Amino acid sequence: MIERLKSEHVMFESKFIQVENNLKRNDIKQAAQIIQGISDEIIQHAVEEEARLMRVIMYKAKEESSEPIKIMQEHNWVLNFLKNTMITVKKASTSSDPNVYEQAKEDLNEFVNNIRKHFEEEEQIVFPLTLRAEASN
Repeated sequence: MIERLKSEHVMFESKFIQVENNLKRNDIKQAAQIIQGISDEIIQHAVEEEARLMRVIMYKAKEESSEPIKIMQEHNWVLNFLKNTMITVKKASTSSDPNVYEQAKEDLNEFVNNIRKHFEEEEQIVFPLTLRAEASN
């Protein structure tokens, strides 16, 4: 399961590169469409991590769970971005106001940078702890 989650991170990363390339070309509409196109997969990915990985950690490595819990709580801002901020970003992609357009571009860049950092935390902290906890059976 962890290998599949890691491979999903790799797939998401390829999409984030496409987002960045579109942002460099000032094509916010296309960048937003890419994020929108993977939003359901990102949400499913987050739900699975919370449901399956945290169950193992809470049952078998509870004393080491504080950092993984904080990392899983970051899913809240991911969901908030996908469900709320993306609405604003999509509207901004057709705006003639350069400030609104730039804000949308910043929001998308921030999302990509934050989710990359989040994936790194999962791969360095949550995934190894889950594997250790499962092995301690």
